[in-house]
Amino acid sequence: MAESIEFTTLGSWQADSVTVGQVEAALSDLRRHEERAAVRTSVLTLVVVAKDPGEADETLGVVRHLGARHPSRTLVLVPDEDDGEGSRLDASAAVRLLERDGRAVCVEEVILEVRGRARHHLDSLVEPFALPDLPVAVSLPSRLPSPGDPLLASADRVIVDTRVVGSQADALSRLASLSKRCAVTDLSWSRLKPWRQLLASLFEGRVYRPFLDGVQSVEVQGRPGPRHLLAGWLMSRLGLPRAKVHLADDEHASIKLACSHEGRAGHFQVERKGDERVIDASVRIEGGPSYEQKVQFGEAWPSRSLADSLTRMGHDEVYEGALQAAVGLLR
Repeated sequence: MAESIEFTTLGSWQADSVTVGQVEAALSDLRRHEERAAVRTSVLTLVVVAKDPGEADETLGVVRHLGARHPSRTLVLVPDEDDGEGSRLDASAAVRLLERDGRAVCVEEVILEVRGRARHHLDSLVEPFALPDLPVAVSLPSRLPSPGDPLLASADRVIVDTRVVGSQADALSRLASLSKRCAVTDLSWSRLKPWRQLLASLFEGRVYRPFLDGVQSVEVQGRPGPRHLLAGWLMSRLGLPRAKVHLADDEHASIKLACSHEGRAGHFQVERKGDERVIDASVRIEGGPSYEQKVQFGEAWPSRSLADSLTRMGHDEVYEGALQAAVGLLR
């Protein structure tokens, strides 16, 4: 069931051809004139680099549904690909009250449409709006940062989504390199958590656990990026060679393991078969027990994935190990 969240706009401002100082002043003004917004409740600065105004609006909708979990000052940068002459900022700002389950928090939103030469120096636009002594998370909904992107210097965490960028050239290799420089959150990794948990649970108990030591083959299906992450996770956690792993394209993720123990075959699988939000997990042991389970997952995936990604700011060693192994799958 979707969470019930109410949004109240306490104040807003918009202007074209402005300076950063004018935007800062307008945001301070909005807070000062809204008594209920006097106490800032943000726990981080979230910087979103959107490809166009439509993506900016869509991402803001997701961020708002984080509700009371991770209230933030959100800075959305929308670079215009037209170089043009000079630099220009068109800006809007808002202070909003979010109410969820009887709890109210105040958040701030700033959108900067960046034109001209300024789009090559987005890092200079982040510092004035970053809240002091709080982490900065940089989200790129539809692309990967370039290796020399100056925005990375200000980021405590970079948020990407391999489901979106997985088919881009060298995407996994670039992500692996990025993860060595700063903490990376992959929204696909968060979405794949039920698959990983379910598969691990299939091997619990003295009957099933020994089959983990006799994995004969692995088949992972899904979209480019997510399927590589799942396969890389299995390779890195089980020490599997590349020859035992087979990948196939599909709309939904699935994992199938063929194993053996003491001469008996075992088949372990976790899959989403259709458009229903249900994951099927099953075990079949030759001459032994069988087991089936269905798990339904919720609707609010974008905000839930983002909330999970912001829970921790440090490195995720399991993800990074899966990513490194996934790169090996492409060689």
